Amino acid sequence: MPNGVLIGRNLKGVTDREDFSVENWPSPDVGALSTADLGQFLKRQEAVRLYLQGVASATIYSSTGVHPRFINRAIRERCMHPHPDGRIYGWRALVPGIHIVKYRRKTKIRADASGRGASGALSNLLLQEPDFADRLEKQILKSCADLKLAEIRRPRHALWAWFLKELRSLGLETRNEWPFTMKTMGYPTLCRYADAVLSANPIKAARIVGGPQLEKKMVSGAGINRPVHNPFERVEMDAHKLDGRFVVMIPALDGGWHPRLIHRLWVIVLLDVASRAVIGYHLSLRVEVNKDDVIAAIKNALVRWSRKMVSFGDQAYFEDAALPSGHHERYVGLCWNETSVDGALAETCKTVKSKLQDVVGSTLLDPSAGFAQRRSKDDRPFIETFFRTLGSRGLHRMSNTTGAKVQDKRGRDPDKVAVISEFQLEYAAELLDVLIANYNATPHSSLGYRSPLQMLDFCASMDKLPKRHADPNSVQGLLSVRKLCIVRGGYQQGRRPYVNFLGASYSNEELAQRHDLVGKQIWVINHLEDDARIALATTRDGHRLGVLRAHPPWHRTPHSLGIRSAINSMVRNRRFALANGADAITVFMDFVESNAKGKFPIHPSYLELKRLLVEHSQFRSSDAEVVAAKSRLKETETTAGGAPSEVSDDSAAVATKPVQTSPRTQTPSKVLPPLRKAAN
Repeated sequence: MPNGVLIGRNLKGVTDREDFSVENWPSPDVGALSTADLGQFLKRQEAVRLYLQGVASATIYSSTGVHPRFINRAIRERCMHPHPDGRIYGWRALVPGIHIVKYRRKTKIRADASGRGASGALSNLLLQEPDFADRLEKQILKSCADLKLAEIRRPRHALWAWFLKELRSLGLETRNEWPFTMKTMGYPTLCRYADAVLSANPIKAARIVGGPQLEKKMVSGAGINRPVHNPFERVEMDAHKLDGRFVVMIPALDGGWHPRLIHRLWVIVLLDVASRAVIGYHLSLRVEVNKDDVIAAIKNALVRWSRKMVSFGDQAYFEDAALPSGHHERYVGLCWNETSVDGALAETCKTVKSKLQDVVGSTLLDPSAGFAQRRSKDDRPFIETFFRTLGSRGLHRMSNTTGAKVQDKRGRDPDKVAVISEFQLEYAAELLDVLIANYNATPHSSLGYRSPLQMLDFCASMDKLPKRHADPNSVQGLLSVRKLCIVRGGYQQGRRPYVNFLGASYSNEELAQRHDLVGKQIWVINHLEDDARIALATTRDGHRLGVLRAHPPWHRTPHSLGIRSAINSMVRNRRFALANGADAITVFMDFVESNAKGKFPIHPSYLELKRLLVEHSQFRSSDAEVVAAKSRLKETETTAGGAPSEVSDDSAAVATKPVQTSPRTQTPSKVLPPLRKAAN
């Protein structure tokens, strides 16, 4: 009874082995088998089990239809036969159509006029002529030297001609033997044999197909592990879930506030390998990271960074704390060569790959291009170390942290701490910006106790920075959405021409007069990712149609396409309804705030919308189209008991231009309740 398996029949040389264990036999993927093959496999498997248990042969045959002589032969010659993967075949040998031993012809070849009856001719020939077999394998694996003039990518016909020449020298043609008796002269058989030899020698095959470079890639991967000496040669990018609990304060109808917990925040970080500097990041409010978050992080690494006005002190930032783009002008828009991600983020980055190449000129390195492993911290050691540093210097030192593991809570309840202290999302965003900027100005032991920014400046003085900068217009359009839309309406419907673009109708004075475009497609571009009230339009031949404006209920309050999609989804699910003439954003905010005491977490779109309203109230508060957002914020400020934010009465910025912010000069928002000290 080896290994606890019940054996009722003794097979000499098989069941008496110490390592014999049916339960440990490798098994095939039964889901990949056809219905007929699966049924035959299960019958064979059951027959083998019954045979080893000592059941009578007649009983086995009557219940499974498998003859006992086949079972004995299958166990000895098939199941126990070594597999190319180093194990035995096991249950895999019982799959119909599986060939265990190469075919070896035992009878003399007598091919008919159609060429049939010559199976196994080449294998027999190679067994009879071992010297010729060695020469043939060397000829198949032959490749030219690096610096010698020789033929590369030799066609199969050249190998075939050499093959026939060698066989003639052996006298096969004189004796009228295979392949000279065949119409094809053995060409298909030789091609199949050559493919088998190349598959058994992949490194040499790679050299034959792609030369020395492809051979090196087979040996060393795509260069993920090679050393990086200069800044912006390689950037590591990864997403990290913040280990903390935070709340968002929602105004109540009675004039108070309802704190709602936020259970998940992600930060996507780009870190330069050579200097260890964080060149950009993005705080995601979504449940899971998506492509827009990745693109936003890349965009933030290419635009100018500026300090936030923090709520928890005037001395939060170190003297030289900054991201590279806010440290010096030469780092604004500076491109890098390679972007290394792990397998989890690589799935999200597939749609980002083309934009990364076109705008930044960077190659995406993921586990599919080398030997990197999914979720392996050793493949991106620098950014994983940064995430540990980020926790140890900030979030893990606070009582609202959940820690990296359960033991880190130390008996505290982070949820209650966040609610009682009112540690809000905005404070977390400010703290994160301070921690990252201060990290770039902190001496690093791996950099000779220079800070990452000092290391960048040192490399710049040595002229080791790349010369390539991203085009500002291309950077601004990273998050733009372009779609071909059919022009609807027209005089036949008694309606001015318009287009439907991602959940809303758009038009303007110029498009309204173009009845000739009805039924045709035009390009509609959402060029401002944080304001989907407007969009650009051009015809398919490039003629500009100006700035389109959204029709009600999407015309009043700033919002993004993601927020609009979420609201439309909730309307379709009948969570709330949109009345004629109502503002969709206002109705959505009323719905979320009226359900502030519910058990469900706060909707991520509400958090994103809150951020957009704050930004628009600061920079475009005099625009007539954001009056609703501005009044909404003033109402919130009055409820909170704080003074209203100072806003400019100057003329609004042109809608088609991006908002420009000068570094370190933003006016702090005062819409938040006062920060309370967290309980210990």
